[in-house]
Amino acid sequence: MTEEKLYQDRNALYKVLARTYKGKQFPVFGTCLPPIQEMLPPIPVDDGYIDSLFLLADGTYMLVDYTSGCHKTDMVKYPKHIAKIMEKYDKEDGNFDLHLLIIYTGDVEKADPVFDCGCLTLRPIQIFLSRMDGGERLDAARQKIHSDLPLTDCDLMELVILPLTVPGSEGKQEMLEKIVDLAEQIPDEEQRIFTLSGVIVASDKFISREYLDQIRMRINMTQLG
Repeated sequence: MTEEKLYQDRNALYKVLARTYKGKQFPVFGTCLPPIQEMLPPIPVDDGYIDSLFLLADGTYMLVDYTSGCHKTDMVKYPKHIAKIMEKYDKEDGNFDLHLLIIYTGDVEKADPVFDCGCLTLRPIQIFLSRMDGGERLDAARQKIHSDLPLTDCDLMELVILPLTVPGSEGKQEMLEKIVDLAEQIPDEEQRIFTLSGVIVASDKFISREYLDQIRMRINMTQLG
């Protein structure tokens, strides 16, 4: 895909996610953060985009990153991203507050809770998807959909991140295919498109570009414009 087409697709996904994330929380991750007030536009950086940045109801910000790297070298990007966010949103009134939520894929069992390089210390909120039973959560969502029961915000959040609960690229893709097939059976159009859009953003770094492009086609991007 061309850079222009990638940008158009990302912008379309952002519009859907921004509309649907509003008011949602992250209880699926076991956090006690306030509800989302707004999903903020992607910020370009050297290695791509900061595209999971949220303004919360209490006026604080939250950066969410999905990763399979848990070493200090993998943490280097976060100060860069934080600097970009502060450059854009810090009003220098002493009230800027940013939460860093790192969601580790099923490939990671544990990680150091603190990144300390002397002059800078990061204490992120850490979520380990390896501790989630993805198959069990998928079965529960499938049963609800097939029983015509409404899906909750927590159900939708789970579906978005379930592909990442599985270790290995093949396992993630197999789970993603199951999620996509199930998502297409969700009767509510907004929930269906949110789930499909959300898994693309969450799985972007872990699933083959060819398959993600197939999902984009199955969503029918004209509905997202």
